[in-house]
Amino acid sequence: MRKQTKLVAVLSAAALLAMGASMTSFAAGWEKDDAGIWHYYDSDDEMVTGEWKKDGGKWFYLDDDGEMQTDSWVDDEYYVGDDGAMLINTWKKTITDDDMDDPEEDGESWYYFGSKGKKTTSGSKKVNGKTYYFDEDGKMQSGWYADDKNVYYLGDEDDGARKSGWLWLEAPDADDDDEKDAADAVGHNGEDSNDPCDEEGWYYFGSDGKMYKDAKQKKVNGKYYYFNAHGQMLYEWINGVKTTMGSNAQLDTDDETAQKNASPSEVRYMNQVEEGWRADGWYQIDGADILGAGDDTDWYYFKDGKAKRAEKKDDGTSLMDGTSPVYRAKIKINGKYFCFNEIGQMQTGLQPIGSKSGMVSGLYYFDENGYMKTGKVSNVEEENDSFTYYFETKNSKNGQGITGEKSGYLYWNGKRLEADDDYKIYQTDKDTYYLVNNKGKLQKSTSKTYEVENLDGKEMKFEFKSNYTIKSAKDEEGNTVNLTDLSAELPKIELFDSVITLKKVANDDFALDVKLAD
Repeated sequence: MRKQTKLVAVLSAAALLAMGASMTSFAAGWEKDDAGIWHYYDSDDEMVTGEWKKDGGKWFYLDDDGEMQTDSWVDDEYYVGDDGAMLINTWKKTITDDDMDDPEEDGESWYYFGSKGKKTTSGSKKVNGKTYYFDEDGKMQSGWYADDKNVYYLGDEDDGARKSGWLWLEAPDADDDDEKDAADAVGHNGEDSNDPCDEEGWYYFGSDGKMYKDAKQKKVNGKYYYFNAHGQMLYEWINGVKTTMGSNAQLDTDDETAQKNASPSEVRYMNQVEEGWRADGWYQIDGADILGAGDDTDWYYFKDGKAKRAEKKDDGTSLMDGTSPVYRAKIKINGKYFCFNEIGQMQTGLQPIGSKSGMVSGLYYFDENGYMKTGKVSNVEEENDSFTYYFETKNSKNGQGITGEKSGYLYWNGKRLEADDDYKIYQTDKDTYYLVNNKGKLQKSTSKTYEVENLDGKEMKFEFKSNYTIKSAKDEEGNTVNLTDLSAELPKIELFDSVITLKKVANDDFALDVKLAD
């Protein structure tokens, strides 16, 4: 018969454990043996084995030898702590039950034990307001995680909580067993050189933790963003056309198909990678590779990510820049006019504005800051020379180069026409002839004899109409000379790789003509 004490009737197991060596045995209760291991005896003085025993509101497990277990798994579903009590509503980081006896196994995982002490397995569980995921063995999941077609991010191995909002992450690795499901779910193949996914980037996770990966724009905190099929936020220049890649919609700058089919109307600018939202307003940036402008830095103006630009169907001209047609549009922004080409690059200097017929409707000048100028503008560059121009200051043609007389000077499409040395005759229409000096000043003296460059310096006298046009001409012998025999020069303007001039058409009339420069 074991020595007993009446204290057992009032002491809980926890208190007994705390007392340790001060008490070594008792009946119908707990007893610590000489090895320091606790056992439990029932009222028949039999050692309890292979079952749970509740004491003081806590559960303890006695193994097949009747030894109370501590810091170990029980039946691969429960866990008892250092004091032997079953873990309830708490976390534990440990190795699996199968690996407890394997000295080479040191990989620990987090487990969560619920209100009944059983580990959580297969699925999600909310703990203290945060959502966690567990595999079939109860291991808390971390990092990239896929559930059917939905993709989540669960923090690092000591976190595990499902994330929401913006995260800068490495892309899921198809070659990593832990990330393969997530990589497959977004169609990301790390070994595929054509895969448009960056090695790392910004991802957005909704309030439900689901990664946004549809190939379209998403409004986040009042701003719009684009995402490719892999879920990465797209930035800088992107092609807004959806193409198909496997089963996923694809929207990306690096996709060869998207590049080949890129249209300026579908290209967007989404700011730098640190921002990524749809651009609005003025930006001085490198151009879009997908539009062949990656080596150029220019000013652009964006509205909802789209660059203001010339429309090919409406703003084409017959001018050529190398082998490419020239497209220009005059666009009003905040009360001021600016000029843009077909891909949205702001233009400066002398620019042709086209009409729907493809012919140049007028020439305009935009200063170094892009503002359209009106009135007199000096030193306008034209090929290897510079000239004075004059542009309309009012009415519907505001800013357009004038043709005709202005303040006693002759202009054609804005350009002031001048003689090279002394005097020169210009023809600007079917029956319209003018005489100007080397400053472009229109002549009107009927008594003066003029040495005319067009006629190899021959001296001539003229009669003029009130509008400065030549009425008649006589040579130095007093013979009348037909105006058509004056070798009048047709005005021209060299712009890009083209020459804008006049050509004779039906009924001896003249029309604007454009031809390639020599």
